[in-house]
Amino acid sequence: MWAIRPWPRVQRPLNFHHLMRDHSLAVELGRMTETEAAAAVARAMQQSLACARVTFWNVSGPLGRRVMRRVAGCDGRADRALAEPLELRETTGEFFNKLRETGFHVCPDSAGDPLLRDIFRTHLQPTQGVTMIVASFHVDEQVWGLISCVHDSPRRWTAAEITALRKCASELSRRRLQLAAR
Repeated sequence: MWAIRPWPRVQRPLNFHHLMRDHSLAVELGRMTETEAAAAVARAMQQSLACARVTFWNVSGPLGRRVMRRVAGCDGRADRALAEPLELRETTGEFFNKLRETGFHVCPDSAGDPLLRDIFRTHLQPTQGVTMIVASFHVDEQVWGLISCVHDSPRRWTAAEITALRKCASELSRRRLQLAAR
């Protein structure tokens, strides 16, 4: 069980991509599984960003009918790892088109975001997801997965937080390309 941390936002280094690189090496050496590595990075991100939840998602399926499957995550409010299976299905391609074009999405109000209408109804609203940032990682120009940081009250995501999340996604893309080249 993790120790409960205070929620005020504290300036901490946002070098999650370095932690991710270290854990990738531990996975290669057989010291931890990919799910354990993702959960550890999610926990570090959740604590540093002082957000409610951080989740790593796998994405598969044709555009407009993609499925997001939770790989691992951290729920800071409940002070627990998120490892149980969860699938979210898309009905339009708008959200993934934006992620393919820009690599990220910043959402100040999940209830009013037209790109998130399906995910809001099925996941964000029931789990009190009010604001969110998402970064995608790619393999061969296709969205392969997402990292989402969700908060349960209004907040403005800083440029440093967005950059840190994008660096993590970039590290995952780089890692997937290395694995595909082997």
